[in-house]
Amino acid sequence: MCGLVAVLSPALNVREDLLIYMRDRLIHRGPDYGDIWISSDKKTALAHRRLSIIDKSDFANQPMSSNDNSSHLVFNGEIYNYIEIKTLLEKKGYVFKTHSDTEVLLASLLVWGEDALSRLNGMFAFALWNNRNKTLMIARDRFGEKPLFIGKGEFNTTVIASEMKAILPHPLISDDINYDSLNRFTRNDWFEHDKYTFFNNIERFPASHAAIFNKNGEEIKRWRYWSPKFNNVYENISPKQAVEEFGALLTNSVNLRLRTDVQVGSSLSGGLDSSAIVGMMARHKKSNLIQQNTFSAVFPMDPTISEDKEIDEVVSYTGVNKYTVTPSQEGLVAESKLLHWHQEEPFLSASIYLQWCVARLAKQNKTVVLLDGQGADELLAGYQFYFKCRQFDLIEQGKLNLARRETAKFNRRLKIAGSKYANSTRRFNHKVAYAEDELNTLRFKIKKKYTSHSMGTKSTLRKTLFDAMFFNSLPMLLRYADRNSMAFSRETRLPFLDYNLVDYCMQLPDDYYIRNGWQKWILRAATKEFIPTKIRWRADKVGYAAPLDIWLRERKLKDWAYTKVFDHALYDLPEYNLEEISKLWNQHQSGHANNSWALWRWISLSEWLSIYKSGYWKRGMPGQPCMLAM
Repeated sequence: MCGLVAVLSPALNVREDLLIYMRDRLIHRGPDYGDIWISSDKKTALAHRRLSIIDKSDFANQPMSSNDNSSHLVFNGEIYNYIEIKTLLEKKGYVFKTHSDTEVLLASLLVWGEDALSRLNGMFAFALWNNRNKTLMIARDRFGEKPLFIGKGEFNTTVIASEMKAILPHPLISDDINYDSLNRFTRNDWFEHDKYTFFNNIERFPASHAAIFNKNGEEIKRWRYWSPKFNNVYENISPKQAVEEFGALLTNSVNLRLRTDVQVGSSLSGGLDSSAIVGMMARHKKSNLIQQNTFSAVFPMDPTISEDKEIDEVVSYTGVNKYTVTPSQEGLVAESKLLHWHQEEPFLSASIYLQWCVARLAKQNKTVVLLDGQGADELLAGYQFYFKCRQFDLIEQGKLNLARRETAKFNRRLKIAGSKYANSTRRFNHKVAYAEDELNTLRFKIKKKYTSHSMGTKSTLRKTLFDAMFFNSLPMLLRYADRNSMAFSRETRLPFLDYNLVDYCMQLPDDYYIRNGWQKWILRAATKEFIPTKIRWRADKVGYAAPLDIWLRERKLKDWAYTKVFDHALYDLPEYNLEEISKLWNQHQSGHANNSWALWRWISLSEWLSIYKSGYWKRGMPGQPCMLAM
């Protein structure tokens, strides 16, 4: 896992000192090594920071050049199937000098060109300069696990980098705010699937795309090399066959992501997804006699939202090592500015701070690679509101009796689970679904119109899954995970986003997402050998959340939050209504409502604006490795 910078500067020579400075803005992504390459005419340059994961030798450093010095590559990510690709290339006569996936990627691009992209199973962003035809090819993995941004400046200056903070120091690229993006955020209409960022002159390069630029910084081609398909449903597949094939694909995905030359561990929330990954890793690790560490955020003094008991269940069953951290409100206040600096854009939930603390915990315990369960909820209908989509579809299909049976099971389980906790609505909403007596009236309601980017399917559930995977949920979650792990030079790998697994799951019948009132049914059914029954058949899904509702009412965080929510820098924004926001604040403080999510949006935006107004996006954060002298 690394950080990259590519510069196309047709008008002015690339300055070596500036290039190094921009590169080292990414030192957190790659503390092990840094280097640069500048073309002979000084109009093109590549720079790289390395976190050594596979083949830790100096021979695998980047930028990496082809044998004839005609091509130069900088790459961030991992190609998990590099061994299989390497074997194919060796059969074609290619001779490798390293054991790295970087050289395999370079060789693949040289041998197969654009067709290499469809062969890659991994998370990646890269830039390849072809010195023969003077073009720069860039690409990003299918789901956008690894970030890539394009900055445009005066004289057609183009800077491509892993993070925006590596682009903004360039004097020809402005840091002007994109107020349309900012206003979308305030309207709760901010998603991260499109090109727009909080900066006018920086574009977010889309997932599953590639592009080619000429030496003048002009984009001459852009294309999508992979497209999801939710519509080719396996109508006749049996439950047994589906579970077996799903289990085999997930196991293979986990095993591929254990390829590394450093210590591997896992995040463990106590929920089904991360527990399944831990269980599968533990089974694999036992055969290799390697100790496995897990890292978790817990709140033992707040049992309504804490998962420490569930974590202990999984740890006891699998025999892994457990490390836990309890994030504090004092820590959030102290580290909020640095957290926002690394995230680069505001974020909608304080739970991001939990990820931050877990990544630091992994670093403290010398575990470089973490497997995580991210993506399973979007892929397998895990969020509670998906059940309402299932109810709607069953009614649309005329399956009222089946809808009644599934609804009765779902609601009964949640009611029982809710009775175990004080104020269980802080943990989950056990009234999220239609009640049984509402199903009859639902039949006579006008068909609801759903806005979706997915075409050609009548299933509301499938439309909602498609949108969550590629538009309104997962892209943001991937940004959070990447920036938090990279802030502490950790690498997060996501087995549920193996494209072979995703392609398979997107073609499953709806019944295998939600069955007998169980969401993520196929995952529960496939993990019998790996995790405790109590975890596998949990109904009390809890979101990965900080106890912000309580923190906002306690002095340690309340006073700081007040200054952010009522920051004068927010007053001129179109969506900022002082009277309404004062009402939200007072309702929350009185305990009459939990408005913590609505308030956090303004807290996060205020923090981001304070960084901007301090000039830090241009010159760097105080105390960080790369800050321009004033």
